[in-house]
Amino acid sequence: MDIVKIKMNRQKWFRFLSLRSLMILLILLTVFFSLGASALLVQNYVVDREYQVIENKISSIARIVAKDDRVIGAVTNEVIDPEVQEYANEVLADTDVEFIVVLDNNLIRYSHPEKEVIGGKFSNIEDASRALDGSEHFSEHIGILGAGRRFFTPIINEAGEQEGIVCVGITNETIAIQNQAAQEKLIYGLAVGLMVGLTGSILLANKIKKTLLGLEPKQIATRLKERKIITDAVVEGIIAISMDKKVLLMNENAKAIFKQANLPEIVSMNGEVSGELYTVLFSECFSTKETVSDHSLVLNHLDIVVNISPIWINQEFSGAVATVRDQSEMKHLLRELSGTEQYIDSLRAQSHNFLNQLHVILGLIELEKYEEVKSYISILNKDYHEEIGYITEKVKSPALAGFLLGKSSEAKEKQVLLTIDKDSYFPNIEVNSLTHHLIVAIGVLLDNAFEAVQTQKRKEISLYLHYDKDEGILTIKVTDTGIGMNSEEKKRIFQRGFSTKGNKRGYGLDAVQTIIRSYNGIIDVESKEQIGSKVLIELDYRLEEGHD
Repeated sequence: MDIVKIKMNRQKWFRFLSLRSLMILLILLTVFFSLGASALLVQNYVVDREYQVIENKISSIARIVAKDDRVIGAVTNEVIDPEVQEYANEVLADTDVEFIVVLDNNLIRYSHPEKEVIGGKFSNIEDASRALDGSEHFSEHIGILGAGRRFFTPIINEAGEQEGIVCVGITNETIAIQNQAAQEKLIYGLAVGLMVGLTGSILLANKIKKTLLGLEPKQIATRLKERKIITDAVVEGIIAISMDKKVLLMNENAKAIFKQANLPEIVSMNGEVSGELYTVLFSECFSTKETVSDHSLVLNHLDIVVNISPIWINQEFSGAVATVRDQSEMKHLLRELSGTEQYIDSLRAQSHNFLNQLHVILGLIELEKYEEVKSYISILNKDYHEEIGYITEKVKSPALAGFLLGKSSEAKEKQVLLTIDKDSYFPNIEVNSLTHHLIVAIGVLLDNAFEAVQTQKRKEISLYLHYDKDEGILTIKVTDTGIGMNSEEKKRIFQRGFSTKGNKRGYGLDAVQTIIRSYNGIIDVESKEQIGSKVLIELDYRLEEGHD
């Protein structure tokens, strides 16, 4: 239980430390143990090196003294010469060794730091006797000056005979002082290293803390969890990629939209966005470095609207983020509403025309002009049957024919000449999605043409509708004598929300373009200012057998 409590207390203490404090503590401990281990190794090396230096020093001095003529002459003649003591003292003063002892073969001292022992026997006869055979050696024994390190070398005369011994040494106390001085420098270096490590750790910790925006790891983890919850709660799909096309973020709604679009692989094994998705969503933003707003796309028959913005970090382009909205249901609803509006407009035009005709008949009856009433009704009946006969001859579908009749009446009200090309043909089919889509597309094109010719002297519009059964191609062509468009307007007419007629417009041609894409069709627009426009649409569609 006590061990568990100690561990829990350590964890609690550890939890209270900030990231900055933990980094400084970790770096200091690392530097301390690294420098400590290095100091131990260096200390052993310094001590060994100090002993080696001392041995080289005392051996060199001993050999020099052994070759001095005064020393050789004194021990050869067995005369204790004061000059030998003076010479030894001079060498002591110059070299910082602690003793130089000159001995003859009888091990009698000829020099010594303490004069009173000169002329006496060497204190350790056994140690000195080892050099009487002409060899050199180091030893560590207790002498008159105390324990120390010393070196023995023979004194050889010109004839090559040994006349005595020179012993040079340093006490252990002096060696310890020299080692302590070297170790103090080492400790000073260790302290400097710790200070540098402390300074570096503080600077590094501050920089990392600044990079992390002052947040602690726990706060960062919390923010990441919050970000995921928030991004997944957003209705739009969100996907962000870096400069090297690595996926930085993708919420669950984005995955669902791409799955609905039957995209085979969104992210590759190395974390990069698929080439198809990059081309569709990000290629334009990466090349222009500009924001793309409310751009309509079709991904495998799935209508989406995307907004793409570049990511700038420290004024450098770092990637892009895209929001994706599934517009399939919304566009279907818009098309339904637009088609309904076309039906309503057609009925309104016919009812208005019919009401005007009733007013004329009522007026003639009140004036008791019965013959003129009969004549007027005959004329209306003839015109109506001629108009109905012409349209129904070209367009066999009752729903589409009724719609075109309504548009014809609307054109008359607006004093516009609407003609249906004599080569037009459309078979009789049941009311289905194609019928509805054609009503929407033709309605949008005719409405735009009506508005385009309103200010012109010639207000003429031509409609060509033809279905080629053999090729499976449905062609729609609307030509008008309207105000036309310049090249810039022509480039933007299919952009969602763009219109030359004012704000809160520009959705009709976007719906038409969506319909065209759903049938793998094409659209071509020709326009000249103050001359008119021509819109050509071709749809790939094959009717079922049995339609005339």
